[in-house]
Amino acid sequence: MYPVTPESTTRGEEAIFLSPGDPLTIANVKRLSLETPCFDDVQMRGGFGLRTTRSSGSTRSKTTTKSKGRKKPVPEPRKIIYDDFIRIDDWDHYGKVPKLLKEYEEAMASIEGSKTWTDDQKLVHKLSFMRGHHPMIPSWWRLYYKMWGITLEELDDVFTSIDEPRRVVIHAYGNELAGGKALESLFYLSQYVKDSEQIGEDAKIAPMIVKAIKGYYKWALIDAGLRNFKVKRTMIVVDYKHDFHETPSVSDDEMDLDLTNDRRGEDFIDAVTRDLERRLVALADSWRKLLWDKRTKSYTMRPPTLYAFAVIQHIVMLVSLDSADENNAVIILNQIRLNDRGQWLWNALSLAIPISIIRDAIHHTRNPRAIVPRDIDEEDDPDE
Repeated sequence: MYPVTPESTTRGEEAIFLSPGDPLTIANVKRLSLETPCFDDVQMRGGFGLRTTRSSGSTRSKTTTKSKGRKKPVPEPRKIIYDDFIRIDDWDHYGKVPKLLKEYEEAMASIEGSKTWTDDQKLVHKLSFMRGHHPMIPSWWRLYYKMWGITLEELDDVFTSIDEPRRVVIHAYGNELAGGKALESLFYLSQYVKDSEQIGEDAKIAPMIVKAIKGYYKWALIDAGLRNFKVKRTMIVVDYKHDFHETPSVSDDEMDLDLTNDRRGEDFIDAVTRDLERRLVALADSWRKLLWDKRTKSYTMRPPTLYAFAVIQHIVMLVSLDSADENNAVIILNQIRLNDRGQWLWNALSLAIPISIIRDAIHHTRNPRAIVPRDIDEEDDPDE
């Protein structure tokens, strides 16, 4: 256990992804270079700005075992006690937020194309930048974490004030204790990653991170009352291996990789960049097809914002695509280095923020084409 100390209560400035700069193209990613296969020297900013030929991905067919002679109950989404239409309240005039907000807006103005981002993309980016100075966790969850040392005054801004009724980005619709425990599972991640790195078990790091991200996402869907539903994904997790003599293996099956062996350095960057974009573009195409109403010749709802977590050893790169228009570009929202014990709280928040926003978007749209009851005898898909 490594509790927060005053020395580790900064937001991790060396890991803050936002700084004025040009949108990232493949050429710019190359220019940043990979001196080592760990992406340690790469600073991700802005967006890819990519334009490629759009192609649809293949969807894996699933078979289910159906029981005979009995009628299968149709589950109903759980009722939410409080106002379902408020996803996160306005905190722009709270505490230290106004001062940092001005700094953030100045930085955002220098990022090309940021004005066209979706509200959710802007929210993920903004809250990730403001971690440590913007309330993100309910005050009563602080009781769950006494053993972590986060009762320090230096962390008061991470939690809401006592009896504050406004909702923050990290919250639970249902079981508050389960929500607190789910977040705590992300607290351990930076410590486990560093431990594995120090004892030479690097091969365990990426699978460990993938499992943690998927585990928190699974809790988020359950918390939104979707345990018994199949939810069309708006988030994918991809694990790119560091053995360049092998084709990188992935944890998502939306699209097959078309990579050759013996890729190194810049070629690997090209492969990762193209693959992430192809995956998100294919997923966006499938969403637009699903939501298109031939009768009215319009979408039944606005196609959602999509996200991908690219895991490369101890680094997670978060990228996003607005699926509403096929010409939209993939953008990079964050890069998270998980091999620093002192940053365990900020790393946990960096993962929890986008997943919480993804959960809220799914919960508040509740489109019947994208959320369907799960067959009672159907097994869970580990990638969902």
